[in-house]
Order: sequence, then C-alpha cells, then structure tokens
Amino acid sequence: MLLSEMTTSKRRSCSEFMDQLLDQIYEDEIHSLQEEIRTLEQQAKSSDIYSGEFLKTMDMQREKFSAQNPQSWKCSCTDLESQLEQTESQVTLLTQLTGIAFTKCTVTVVGKGNEQAKQYRLSGYSHSLQFELEFELTEIQTKENFTATVTELNVILESNEFCDLSRFVSRAEEKKDLPLFFRTLPAYAKWYEYRQVTFKHFKEKYPEVVRLPEGSSAEYLILECSKLPGIELKIFWKIFVSEEGVVTPVLDLLTKIPAEALDFETKTIVDTAPGSFRSLLRLFGIEAAIDCLIKLM
Repeated sequence: MLLSEMTTSKRRSCSEFMDQLLDQIYEDEIHSLQEEIRTLEQQAKSSDIYSGEFLKTMDMQREKFSAQNPQSWKCSCTDLESQLEQTESQVTLLTQLTGIAFTKCTVTVVGKGNEQAKQYRLSGYSHSLQFELEFELTEIQTKENFTATVTELNVILESNEFCDLSRFVSRAEEKKDLPLFFRTLPAYAKWYEYRQVTFKHFKEKYPEVVRLPEGSSAEYLILECSKLPGIELKIFWKIFVSEEGVVTPVLDLLTKIPAEALDFETKTIVDTAPGSFRSLLRLFGIEAAIDCLIKLM
C-alpha cells in the first residue's frame, strides 16, 4: 500500500513539474513576442511611419499575444498531437493497403517558371524486401491544365539475388513506369517472404531430410532419403514476373538417383515424379504437397 502511494506521489510530482515547465516556456514565448512588438514600434517612430493605422495594428497584435495564455498554448499542442496521431494512423492504413512503407524521402526542386522538375529519393520496404528509389517528376503548369510526368527512374534493390524481379525492374526503368513498379513489388515481396518462411518451416520440422545449401532465401530445397543414400529430390520454387507485372509462383521437381540404383522400376518413378508433384500442388497446395513428398521419402 505504501509503495502504491509513493508511486502515485511521484507521478503527481512529475506531472506538476511538467506543467510548470510548459507554463514557463509559454510565458517566455509571450514575453519574447511582446518585446518584438515594442522593437517594431520604436523602429516605426524613428522612420516617421508611426501613423494611426500603424498604432491600431500594433494594438491588435498586442491584444492578440496578450490573450495567448499558457492554457491556450496547451490546447494548441493538444490539437497538434491529435493531428499527428491521425496522420500516423493514415500512414499505417496506407501501408497495410499498399504493402509498401517508406522510411526516408528527400525532394530537390530544379527548373523555373511553368516547367519544374522534382527529383525524389525514397527508401522503404515491402514485407522483408528493402529498396531505394530515385525518380524525376517533371511538372508543367498551364492555364488549361497541370501535367506531371516521370522522366527518370532508377530502382536499387538490397540484393542481386532477385533474378526475375531484376529483369522486371529493368523493363520498368526503361518505360519509366513508376505505378507499375509500386503495384508489382508488394506481390513479389509477399511470395518471396512466404517462400522463405515455408523453407525454414520444413527445415525445422524435418532436419534429417531437408537441406538448404544456400539458405532459406534461395530458390530451392533438397530432400535426402537416409535409407537410400545418394537419392535426392530437389524442389525449385521460382517467382516469375511478367512484363505486365503479374507475379506467379512456379514450382518444379528434379530427381537425382545414382546409376547403380537406376533400374526399370526406379526409372519409371523418376520419369513420373515431376508430373505427380505438380498434381499434388494443384490438389493440396504448396505446403501440403511438399509435406506429402517428404513423408513419402
């Protein structure tokens, strides 16, 4: 009970201290503004422009700042905090809807008059895939309309291992098609992350059967049969990206059997294995098909 009272007392003291500190900050700001008004009045007198209208304006400014008390400043801060929370909520919702989050943005404006170009540099991520983006947006303002066109586009991925995505990115850069890139990236990143999670899952579930020679981020995993040394099944899982930005997972099965173990029966199994695996994929989905194949091993 005593500890609870001490904690409550500390919280109350801290709150009172913060209120006093804010009050002092607000009062200092008001004094500073009042001093600035007095300085302006003196400058006006020395310049012979101290007219009745100017006096009226100064009086209005003085009344305005005199009315600003610490309580009104607190209300303003509360409004700003509320706006900030609302903005953060909107950003979170936008990230959930698009699958893309930005961590840094810089803008440089070049050009004058009716035609201006803005150079953007963005850093962000989609799922576990990080990227940097540089593009130039040329804006033309006329009496009739306003147009904005992407004139330069450069995409930097965190790794060179995304072969299919890299080819797509090159095409998007050539076409300067920024919306297409933003539509395609989240779909690819989602499948890429799902492949990683799935490979890790089977490696942990069947450590004696599953091998990941190049890690979970690679395009394949290997299944080994402990009872039949030398026999391997390699599952390839590619993520294909079309020119239109359509993302499609493509899985296939390759077999490796020593020549001495290859008789008529095993050859038949080897020849039919890829087709059987694709049938499993259509019937049960990716995870269930892989799990079924491992259990058959």
